[in-house]
Amino acid sequence: MKKIRVNTTRSFKDAKRFDAAFWADAGTSAKFSAMWTLVKEFYRIRNKHGYEPRLQRSVQNLKQI
Repeated sequence: MKKIRVNTTRSFKDAKRFDAAFWADAGTSAKFSAMWTLVKEFYRIRNKHGYEPRLQRSVQNLKQI
């Protein structure tokens, strides 16, 4: 069952405090999942060619010394 947290705030400061507490309680996998969802939404909106988002590869060669 999915847990949903709801909060009503009267100021931006209270909203920021609630947001910080929410993400502090969230586990690492929940944070990564939320981040990856945002990445996929960004590419769906911005990228008209349909390329799948992926992590950038900056290493080309590995050589054992």
